[in-house]
Amino acid sequence: MFARVSAYHADEDNQKLLGAFQETIGPLQTVEGFSHAYFLVDKDTGRAVSITIWEDESAMDASEAGGEERRKRRAEISGASVDAVDHFEVSLIAVAPGVQPAGRRPEPAAEPGEEQE
Repeated sequence: MFARVSAYHADEDNQKLLGAFQETIGPLQTVEGFSHAYFLVDKDTGRAVSITIWEDESAMDASEAGGEERRKRRAEISGASVDAVDHFEVSLIAVAPGVQPAGRRPEPAAEPGEEQE
């Protein structure tokens, strides 16, 4: 899994930025290789971060042009600036016991006495 992390700053009400994130969710969900995303907003400072998670590096790379379009659209809607865009490999996911991490597809489990195909 890979992540694109985009940092924003909004001088105005960052509710506009949150609305811009919400507006771009639909198109994002249709991108090949997209897994999930987080949109983080600090209401006190006007700072925000979007983290998009991709199934593999090639999917993240292929989505770059569309990602740039979505960032520009968010900035236009909200009046925010894009401060940075970084890329990372997701090296570790930590979750509480019994919690399914976001974006992970559950493996099929056999019922007792049933064989897996």
